Amino acid sequence: MGSIVYRATKDQAIHDELASVGAYATVLAHRVIGNRLWFLAQHRAGERTGCKWIGLTLVESRKGEVAVKSMDETCGPCYYDCPLSFLAQADAPAGPYAGPWRERVRAFHASRSARRAAIRPGVRISYDAQIYVLRRCLGRRGWDVARESDGQAFRMKSHQLASATLLPPLEPTA
Repeated sequence: MGSIVYRATKDQAIHDELASVGAYATVLAHRVIGNRLWFLAQHRAGERTGCKWIGLTLVESRKGEVAVKSMDETCGPCYYDCPLSFLAQADAPAGPYAGPWRERVRAFHASRSARRAAIRPGVRISYDAQIYVLRRCLGRRGWDVARESDGQAFRMKSHQLASATLLPPLEPTA
């Protein structure tokens, strides 16, 4: 399972990959998350006609070239951000790796949902050896935070918050 490298943009590569899958299967849905193209497809011919399966294409783009690597869930990819809706629509897992991979996808989404639910104003976090208190959500721009040691206000980007550690609430002093 190697990679294919050719001259194209990321968008062109995604279009090419979907067209390639479309040559033998119907692409029912697809989603791009970072450098991963997830798709749900249904075979149109052969012994697996009508079978719905999940595929993944890794798309790395740099300096006008792309490297693509395609696989499906039977390989047990090391990526777990596949949309849950794809799992619900796909047929039963095939092969020894697809079932455990689907469980890891479900666990990934459950963990992410729990973390998102825990992030709210007043929560304390640790980031870069400092403790901050979340003040208000700024939407796509991240969060307004205050450094706990001196109250200095900052904007924390979403990716910074994603790598921060959630801290337990302070115990009230008597």
